[in-house]
Amino acid sequence: MSRFAQDLIELQRLCLGGSGALTQHLLREIARNLIAAGVADERGGC
Repeated sequence: MSRFAQDLIELQRLCLGGSGALTQHLLREIARNLIAAGVADERGGC
């Protein structure tokens, strides 16, 4: 498993453990960036 994937799982674990709004915000930002990159890739880099 990549380091990035491990970090995502750790952030999710912290979020589910009730560590707060900052962790939830970080997860949302990471998800938004991953989704945007996937959309750009599917559209040929648009």
